[in-house]
Amino acid sequence: MRRYARAGLGIAAGMIAYPGAWLGWFRPRDELAAAVGDLLLVGFHGSTSASPSARLLARQVRRGQVGAVFFVSENIGTTEDVVGLLRLFRAGTARPLLAIDHEGGVVQRLTKAHGFTRVPAARKVAAKMSPSGACSLYAQAGRDLATFGFNVNLGPVLDVDDPTNPAIGFHGRAYGKDPRLIASYAQAFVEGFGSAGVMCAAKHFPGHGRAVNDSHDEAADISATWTEAELEPFTQLLSSCHAPAMVMTGHLRLSQLSPDGRPATISAPIVTGLLRGRLGYQGVVVTDDLDMGALSRSMGRREAFVQAIAAGSDLLMIKNLFGYDPLLPQRAVGWVRSAIARGELKEERVMEAAERVRALREKMF
Repeated sequence: MRRYARAGLGIAAGMIAYPGAWLGWFRPRDELAAAVGDLLLVGFHGSTSASPSARLLARQVRRGQVGAVFFVSENIGTTEDVVGLLRLFRAGTARPLLAIDHEGGVVQRLTKAHGFTRVPAARKVAAKMSPSGACSLYAQAGRDLATFGFNVNLGPVLDVDDPTNPAIGFHGRAYGKDPRLIASYAQAFVEGFGSAGVMCAAKHFPGHGRAVNDSHDEAADISATWTEAELEPFTQLLSSCHAPAMVMTGHLRLSQLSPDGRPATISAPIVTGLLRGRLGYQGVVVTDDLDMGALSRSMGRREAFVQAIAAGSDLLMIKNLFGYDPLLPQRAVGWVRSAIARGELKEERVMEAAERVRALREKMF
């Protein structure tokens, strides 16, 4: 109830600016503004197509202000409600990325009540199925998603299993402890969903499995528990024939690589140095939600957004739920322009990120 109360307060405050956002003339008028729109992966309030927040976001998608939308549990109503929302976001010619968490287990927003195949948690899949059997299961789940209109699944989890971890292990979201086993089931996940036209985002780089706290609440410091073995599932998956279209970074502090204390989502040594440089990954890097307590407790959206781009991220996830801002796309353009003017960000980095996301969208459609 507390969560829904916070969401209610968030949209109540945001609705003050809603008329200006709806009636405003703003749409991308130059190359940089259009590029910023491509970097935005945004959430919304409500679970039906009548939601003012959803209707405004759909309009922003059509205008090119936002390139990607993601659904959380608060957005899931009846089957008809979900279909109506997807139809709303797909209207027009913009071709947005439409993402959802569909790992299985407790992280499956769409269930049997919506006509979806039940997908067990990763730990149970690895215990009861072969990788080929898992691939068949994930292919069916992918067809379920694609039939509705989703084209991005925010999974698989490549974290090493530790049952004491409150965010991953406690819920059975990891396949196991052996990097080769993790990679083999992650490949089955990517191949299965990919066969249905659903692209995947492997997470949570560089490894959330042994963190002792939950990054939904605070940045998880993995410095004392992280080992090179946690890179192995990513290394093997990224070098396989089923490399994911995206890799999601986590709000994870790793002092060995980022001594300034910045979490991976906003750390250039981790995103550009480790993931891009050492592992050679050339796909889209997507952040975990920048509104999560791990960042929002220590910095505002503007700072997190700019630092994530500067670090090397391409797609910036902002739930926009608890601190709802209907003018978020316009503000993001302003943040980027001022950061470039101040020397905090290079325009080439913004354009590079946008080109990478556009290439992914072209490949998808």
